[in-house]
This record gives sequence, structure tokens and C-alpha cells, in this order.
Amino acid sequence: MRILITGGTGLLGKTLIEKGDSRYEIMATYLGSYGMKDTARIKYKKLDIRDREGLRGLFGFFKPEAVIHTVSVGSPDFAEKNKEYTREVDVMGTGNILQGCNESGSKLVYISSNGIYAGNKAPYAETDKAEPVNYYGKIKLESEKIVEKSGITHAIVRPILLYGWNHHFERQNIVTIALRKLLRNEIVNVYEDVICNPLLVNCCAEAVWRIIDREIYQVFNIGGQDIVNIYQLVETASEVFGLDSSLVKPVRQGFFKEMVKRPLNTSYLTDKMESVLGVIPLSIREGLEIMRKSTPKNLSEYLYGE
Repeated sequence: MRILITGGTGLLGKTLIEKGDSRYEIMATYLGSYGMKDTARIKYKKLDIRDREGLRGLFGFFKPEAVIHTVSVGSPDFAEKNKEYTREVDVMGTGNILQGCNESGSKLVYISSNGIYAGNKAPYAETDKAEPVNYYGKIKLESEKIVEKSGITHAIVRPILLYGWNHHFERQNIVTIALRKLLRNEIVNVYEDVICNPLLVNCCAEAVWRIIDREIYQVFNIGGQDIVNIYQLVETASEVFGLDSSLVKPVRQGFFKEMVKRPLNTSYLTDKMESVLGVIPLSIREGLEIMRKSTPKNLSEYLYGE
């Protein structure tokens, strides 16, 4: 089966490629100043999803049977500050992907976000009302709606806070950011008033591949086992990696002079993920132990880009 992954060098895209079955022929798009080497099974294409004609050409050449669309603006503050760009990437870019799927007969797995929820009625099931509190969440919800109205066979996957080993040249995540600081004996200030059930990226990749393998094109909220605040996640990470947990300090929203409000508690009910996909959520300690055991040999490169 031919699979197109947009954002193939991001945290989820990278992990999807690593965990994908050898039966799949994968084409992955990326956008950056770096280059990616093809393998026998994985081909890379530098392409901006806002480039409609470029995407049409790619769809026409590769003819994917399924598309995993991971590309989006990932920062609420960036989205607020760059509204036009965010709309171009998330809404117009998704529209371009949908056009390609329509012309090629491709099925779609759209990667959304827990940011669509207000954070005042947790834990959230897939059927709970979406009430975003910032522009980032509103754009993600708008993109969901155009996917739903497209008539294309699709799944919507809403990962919660993802952590894991990213490419060193790509955007870091909360755990790798904290590890970088802790290894330098720096203070790590972390929210104690933002709550979720953090998700090892491997589990999210497993869920996406099961959707495709079993052709279960539905809506899924994908989260971990433990409902904790971000401070507890990072404190546990410091313990699992044998670093100084006294350097981890709890702070509340406003400390970082954020531009926009974050929803306070977007934790998920994971019943559907477990019963329909058969993906069992991991505790944060279990997830972090898996991450520790797969620590890259070139750790300084991962954490510092050296």
C-alpha cells in the first residue's frame, strides 16, 4: 500500500515512518533547510502543502492509497501572532490535501489536537463538544470541519501532548526541552495548572497505523493513562533519566508572558482508543522508560543540534 505522510520529519511523522510496516511504500513531505536521504522503502519530497500545484503533481505521480496529514502550526502563541500564515497552512493546506485525496481516491487520516476543547469539562470523549479558547484551537476545529464535509473517507485523530525523540533539526517537545536544560543543570519552569494525559508518540503512531490497517476511519481521542499536570510529567522525566529533579520548578500560566490562554484540563477518556483500536494507554513512567531505553547514542546532537 502506498502511504503519503505530510510532515514526515516532525515528531509524529518520524515515528510513523519508524513504526510503519514493511508492506507500506511511504512518501513523506517535509519543509526545511535540511535534506533527507531516500531509502528503498521511504522517499522524501521537500514540498510546502500550501503549494497546490506541487501537491497535485505529487498525488498524480505517487497515487497514495492513504494520506496521513500531520502538518500544522504547533504553537498557540505563534498561531495568534501569525494568523494569516496559520490559516494558510492549516485550512488552505488541508484543503489542498483534500483536493489531492479526491482526485486520487485516497483515504485520509487527519491529525488534529486536544486544543479544540475548552478545558473546563474534562475528561473528554470523542463526542464531547469542541469549544476552543484560542485561535490555534479554532483553526484546528475549522480544519476538522472541512475534512468532515469533504465526502472523503477519513479518520480524525486528536493526539494530546506528545513526547518522544524528535529529529535534532526539528521542533523539540516538552520532554526533550526539559532534558536539554537538566543536562546543563539549568532550572526548568513548567506549568502546574495545565493538565492532560501525556502521550508517548509511539502510541499515537500505533493508533494511526491500526486505523489504516483495519480501515477504521472514525474520530479518536488518543491519550496516555495518567492524568497529570505538566510539572508532574517533567519531574517524572528527571527521575527516570537520573537527573536532578530539584531543578524542576512549578509555575502557573502567565509566568512565561504567554500571548494566549491555554485550556487548563484537556485530558481524555481513552475508552474508544482501547476498545476499538486495541491500543492500551501507557503510564507516563512506562512511556518515559521506553524513551530512556531508546536514548540515541548521539544524544548531544538530539538535544543541542550539535
